[in-house]
Amino acid sequence: PYSNNATVYKRKGSSLRRQQTLSTGLAAPQGSKATPRGQWYLTNAGDSNVLIYKTTKSGPKPVGTLNDAGEVPVNVDVTADETLVAVSNLTSAGSGTGSVSVFTNGASQPSRTLTYGSDLLLGQGVAIDRNGNCFWSFDDKSVPSAPGSIVEFAGCNGSGTLVLSGITSAGGMTFDRNGNLYYVDEASGIYKCQGTARCTLFASGFGLPVNMNFDAGEKHLWVADATGAIYAVNPQSGQLESETISIDGDPYGIAPAPGD
Repeated sequence: PYSNNATVYKRKGSSLRRQQTLSTGLAAPQGSKATPRGQWYLTNAGDSNVLIYKTTKSGPKPVGTLNDAGEVPVNVDVTADETLVAVSNLTSAGSGTGSVSVFTNGASQPSRTLTYGSDLLLGQGVAIDRNGNCFWSFDDKSVPSAPGSIVEFAGCNGSGTLVLSGITSAGGMTFDRNGNLYYVDEASGIYKCQGTARCTLFASGFGLPVNMNFDAGEKHLWVADATGAIYAVNPQSGQLESETISIDGDPYGIAPAPGD
């Protein structure tokens, strides 16, 4: 996704070839996620919704919309069976605090909205672990000098528990198949945790990493860099295996389809 469009690439190994650019119905698209069966969820911040596409050989076809009224959605995660969708909201449309909108069992309206603490937060990444818990990263606008943090909402519900802090500038998150959390610190790179603890720098050398997702089988971790590039990262070594210069603008999200 870019400013008001989204570019679709054909992928072969770690190389990308532009196929088409989507613009209809897009207003400030941000983070996105593709499921193992190829459904693509794209946050559409400017219209307070999440667009759902079906991946086909001729390109994505729109099949649905999640309404996130009054919010500014910037990131999304979804379970493989699509019964649980978590959407990270940067703020509310009225400049209120960031939050997580939770959609369940195919509903197009949020079942609930999760918030943390009393500070004015800027929501960033969101990730659902294999046990159905929601993890949310944010920066604290009330205290600009405060580090970014990650909290866990058990069962994607409740008031949240602090998992870690000390992030210079919070970004996207994802889990691997072994339940290890990966998160972006836009100032330094991608961190990998053992579970959700003992996190160390895993991949660096980016300009401004903002979001990431694994492809099917975790062959590569794909990273959107808002200085104008898409990277394929080796999931074992953390080495950058390929760089694709973006054509239509600076990317803010990446979703290999089918996803993991």
